[in-house]
Amino acid sequence: MKLSTILQGISISQFRGDPDVPISAVVTDSRAVTPGSLFIALKGSRHDGHRFVDEAVARGASAVMVEEPVTVAAGVCVVQVEDTQSAQALVGKNFYGDPAAKLKLIGITGTKGKTTTAFLIHSILQAAGCKAGLIGTNYNLVNGERQPAVNTTPASLELHRLFAEMVKGQTEYVVMEVSSHAIALGRIAGLNFYRGVFTNISRDHLDFHRTFDEYLKVKTRFIANLPAATAKAIINLDDPFGPQIAAATAAETIGYGLEQEAPVRAENIKTTMKETLFDLVGPAGRVPLRLNLIGRFNVYNALAASALGFSLGLNGETIRRGLARLAGVPGRFEIVPTRGDYTIVVDYAHTPDSLKNLLTTARVLVKNRLITVFGCGGNRDQGKRPLMGEIAAELSDYTIITNDNPRWEDPEVIAEQIKAGFLARKPNGNVTVLLDRGEAIRQAVLMAEAGDMVVIAGKGHETDQDFGAYKIHFDDKEAAQAAAQEKEGS
Repeated sequence: MKLSTILQGISISQFRGDPDVPISAVVTDSRAVTPGSLFIALKGSRHDGHRFVDEAVARGASAVMVEEPVTVAAGVCVVQVEDTQSAQALVGKNFYGDPAAKLKLIGITGTKGKTTTAFLIHSILQAAGCKAGLIGTNYNLVNGERQPAVNTTPASLELHRLFAEMVKGQTEYVVMEVSSHAIALGRIAGLNFYRGVFTNISRDHLDFHRTFDEYLKVKTRFIANLPAATAKAIINLDDPFGPQIAAATAAETIGYGLEQEAPVRAENIKTTMKETLFDLVGPAGRVPLRLNLIGRFNVYNALAASALGFSLGLNGETIRRGLARLAGVPGRFEIVPTRGDYTIVVDYAHTPDSLKNLLTTARVLVKNRLITVFGCGGNRDQGKRPLMGEIAAELSDYTIITNDNPRWEDPEVIAEQIKAGFLARKPNGNVTVLLDRGEAIRQAVLMAEAGDMVVIAGKGHETDQDFGAYKIHFDDKEAAQAAAQEKEGS
């Protein structure tokens, strides 16, 4: 493909070289450059791609896209733009032939519930006989094949590559989580979403957005930008900001909720350790539903998915089958099998609100003590740490504060910030700091008695632990299973 074709629609401040040079690949990692590549230099929080332009050229790049002037060998094209992050979205769209235009994109944004809602929608579409792909936090599902996910919403080039693969496989719908980072960084620039879902909003990612107002603006922007003529917005009306976000879009809106008289709502909710039962009330009348998911927060996720199904013209029976066929979501109130008379739950909850929802649900279900193991990620919003400590103090009988993904921060400092919040709420509470996450999980499981529940929060489905300069394999579920086997003598 000619470079000029790839650059269509992109505002270029400086250009040097042959616009018709053939380009065989587009990459943002200099190590992945092959002869004939276009290398895009991105500025990240820790690394600046401009430092690797020379390496990219040495590996055979035919062109480089930069924000700053660079000196390269004669014959190498230089494309200078104002923002390479934003430009790569159009580059990806052009290079892969705008595959998104051939797909019906369903985007889900919100602080909590994106992953589970995406899984539920995908399951409903399958029940309806539709071929659908999935892009999100746990993994990407492309033509029935799981591919690892690095980010909740992939970088633009990767996103369009996934779209192109799905088009080849004759996919009709793509269900994708849309993170606030993806919106702010322009990863979804140029995409026309067929449906947009807003689940909720609460404190998160303030290390990136700085203020909650900015975070809210970013989330609102996604719904506001839905094409009025073709899209529909699915909005949680129980969220304090739901009506405000609904008012921001010209697209048709469909509301759901438990507290409000929403068009799609749930009644007669009953939760056990195995399932959640409720009546779905909506365009199809009253439909009794069973979820293999636990808790009130999952009723909200199911309502979002149901409202989405109704927006596509699906009937209540199809929606019922779709919701019932989902066995569970990895790392989302996932119960670890044991032979004992205690329960272990692994969950991804890593914000104050999600931890509160998790522990509130656990509190209702537990017969004896609630033992909580959690930490907070390093190089992320520090303000949430004492808040999460307070929540653990309020709802847990025993808390073990441990490492999450400390990244480049001092784990002891993170733990002390959490502990300060805990002690502010409950000065004489049962709390221990044990930074070794594996040992923390082990101790929690070993102390569990009949009727106790051990809740391990923060990492959920993740299979590694980030210490900044290095990562190690770590899986909460594996650690819990090993501890349970030790406890049970097998």
